[in-house]
Amino acid sequence: MPKGPKLNNISKSFTTRDSLGIEGVATSISAEICPVVNTVTPRAFYWPFMVWTYYDFYRYSGIEERSYSAFDTYLKRQDYFFVLATLLTPNSDQTNLVGKQQTELDIKNNPVGPYPYNPAYFKTRFGGMQYYNAGCLSMLFVVDYDPESDKNYVFPKITKQGEQMAIAFENVIKNTEYYKKYRRNDSEVPKDVLLEYGKIINIGLKGFDESKALLRYGLFETKRNRKLADCAVYIKYLYDIYNITSLNRDDCRVIFYDHTTPAGKAVVLNPELVTIVNEWEIVIGRQYFTSGLELIWKFMLEQLISPVSIKTWFEEVLAASEFTWDINLKVSDIIFECNYDFKKRESMISDATRGRNEASNIENGIKIILSVYNRFADRNDLGNEKAFFTYGVDSQTISMAELFETVEAYRDRSIKEFILFVMQQWLVEQHYITAFEKMLQNRDGFYYEVIDGLYIKKHDFDMDFQGIRMIQLMQVMKDLDML
Repeated sequence: MPKGPKLNNISKSFTTRDSLGIEGVATSISAEICPVVNTVTPRAFYWPFMVWTYYDFYRYSGIEERSYSAFDTYLKRQDYFFVLATLLTPNSDQTNLVGKQQTELDIKNNPVGPYPYNPAYFKTRFGGMQYYNAGCLSMLFVVDYDPESDKNYVFPKITKQGEQMAIAFENVIKNTEYYKKYRRNDSEVPKDVLLEYGKIINIGLKGFDESKALLRYGLFETKRNRKLADCAVYIKYLYDIYNITSLNRDDCRVIFYDHTTPAGKAVVLNPELVTIVNEWEIVIGRQYFTSGLELIWKFMLEQLISPVSIKTWFEEVLAASEFTWDINLKVSDIIFECNYDFKKRESMISDATRGRNEASNIENGIKIILSVYNRFADRNDLGNEKAFFTYGVDSQTISMAELFETVEAYRDRSIKEFILFVMQQWLVEQHYITAFEKMLQNRDGFYYEVIDGLYIKKHDFDMDFQGIRMIQLMQVMKDLDML
């Protein structure tokens, strides 16, 4: 039976990603100050491996058409047997190895081999290297554009430096049985062949010295990636001077925002690093601003138990909240007390994420928002970094500049009025704008719906900190013998 026009099909998958549309600002700044290496590219290995696969794909006469579809098939075969060889090899480095789940099951079901290629090991395009392709393009190992004709290539072409990288990688693996007999056919691969292969190919790039040298140049020694090189110098400084040998998100926030080591030692900053230091401070400040808003948003949705008008919803939120302030005081009466150390800020946020003392979420959210205002509003030591305060103005989200202007506008108004503004404009309205945009992309991002003027909750909200690229950059630097 016909289902009617497509417009009648309103079934959409629910997405929780960036429900307020405010996380993208920190992501955009991070991408600008730390290009190529991002939160999903933690191992250097995949860039030369992918470049070599491009190179080998182009040389293979068994491929009828040079297309993304054909390349995806070829790439995934190489990736699958790399993962399989790594898992079969005793004591192998498997940190951030992608595609393990199905491959481990294949080994469990067939412990002695031989192993056929299993295309179901990874569903998305380019397998474990899906996020590394952009870096291959950024470093000009492959190109998808011809400047002479001003046209895009149907399929990327490998460059001279890409060929150099590919040959360096191939020289290490070319004497293995897998390379010589199995990489280009549909044959099942014996276990002993994969064990030999796994002793040579490895995610830590041990033995791939030339590949590492070429990748160090591509990442850090060209004008294109000057900012990435600045980030690497910052990490090296922390490693050499303060013995910071690993990073997680908590470490990054205390180091880059409070300029204190995780052990509590003050970080004396090198004057040569002042710009990149300020830029990462702004990124973390932006994340705290986001967390402050999310604290309030989480509590608001928790109070939306039954259909109510927006006025009643806000009244119930305030009634369920606990304040140490008299919220009829002016914002100016409390603004300068909103300065907190790392431990205090983090405890306010962790209380919410763990479901403790949630009645204080509104006050804590406002405290964190005002603390970010206090940190950045009148900074005289910032230069061009101040441009990041306007990020978000042109993308239907909330900029730091808007934060500064709004706090100034509400300085002589009551705390209650400021809270109501935040709930109305920066949360309910901002969420609507964001979720409506997602709906146009055939995704359902609405946490509430409105029927006859009544607000009805669809989902509760869970909050967490965004990733920080410096974590992955430190691992890449370790892989490349830079630390």
